[in-house]
Amino acid sequence: MNVESQTFRTQAALFLSLAVFTTGQSFLLVVLPPLGRRLGFADLHIGGILSLSALLIMVSAPAWGYLSERVGRRPVLLTALAGATLGSMGFGVIVYFRLSGVLSGFVALILIALVRATQTLVTSGILPAAQAYMADITTPAQRAGGMGTLGAAIGVGAIAGAALAWRVAAGNPALAFAVIAMLAAIALLSMLLVKEPVRTASMTISDARLPLGQIWPFLAITLASISAYSILQQVTALRLQDSLGFKVEESIARGGAALMATALAMIVVQACAVRVFRWKATRLLGVGAITAVIAMLICTFVTTYSAIFATLILLGIGLGLMLTGNLASLSLRAGVGTQGKVAGVNVLAQGLGQAIGPIAGAGLHRVSPQVPFLAATTLLAIVCLVAVLAWRSAATNP
Repeated sequence: MNVESQTFRTQAALFLSLAVFTTGQSFLLVVLPPLGRRLGFADLHIGGILSLSALLIMVSAPAWGYLSERVGRRPVLLTALAGATLGSMGFGVIVYFRLSGVLSGFVALILIALVRATQTLVTSGILPAAQAYMADITTPAQRAGGMGTLGAAIGVGAIAGAALAWRVAAGNPALAFAVIAMLAAIALLSMLLVKEPVRTASMTISDARLPLGQIWPFLAITLASISAYSILQQVTALRLQDSLGFKVEESIARGGAALMATALAMIVVQACAVRVFRWKATRLLGVGAITAVIAMLICTFVTTYSAIFATLILLGIGLGLMLTGNLASLSLRAGVGTQGKVAGVNVLAQGLGQAIGPIAGAGLHRVSPQVPFLAATTLLAIVCLVAVLAWRSAATNP
């Protein structure tokens, strides 16, 4: 019973840590583009900062994962959570003094870029260390449930970040950053109360090679779908300003609400799709991709907020099916001995997509508020094509 209680506390601490990290990430993606305008920054400057952050995560996360094998999971997590706390505090201070007129726009931009880069480098170890920690404390039979807990934490964090943008940031962005810093501090305290996991000889790294010829379509789907979703996160609030005439504060609130609804739809589908539909992974992938591309195509041309809101919910349903099917397909194609390596490569694909999305969204938005949505539709159409081919391949070669 004592061991079970300790495992529960550890999983709760990991859940909180990853949820808080994702809350901060989601909040920045939603708030920073319109807030940047309020602070006097160009859209491309903010897009560049967000894209640089994604690239830094992509480069540094594998290094932190390797370091966690040397020094342990807990030190990496504690370092990351301390960085999340201090970084959020730094953002709040900079925003407050810029809005108060103490800092010039140029100085504030440089400080925000430096704080974001430093915070990204320090906090990027959360995901690989948390996944490794969960693997250490779960048996093979418990592994799916453990990783599902981390996946749920990511979804909760995405919704919490969008909700914070919706309810708090529109009126007082500095306060919102303070709330995130407080949550990160609580997560840090929770991680201080757990112990380093005991690893056995069976937890060694396999020499098996990655079956790139079998998994590359699913890595491509990850790249394209995350790029499309990142474009959406970057430009939704900007489209509400420039196409529908919303003020900055209202665009932040309404954009946050729409993206929160999208994330909620994804979570509900990811939690229920496999149990309810009992479809094979390739069918989940194919149906989800078709649903997502239809939703994004409609969203490109609608002209009211309610229509945008509704199509984004449909998009969330499609992405929930598609991403669940894609991850399952990737894992099944990887086989025994390469699961961790494949997950690491998939993180790189996610990071590249998160880097491409914001800068592409900011640049394309300068052409027209609808162009970024059309680009996202094109990416999802490519995903749809690859998914259909994978579906047929599985049907002919079970």
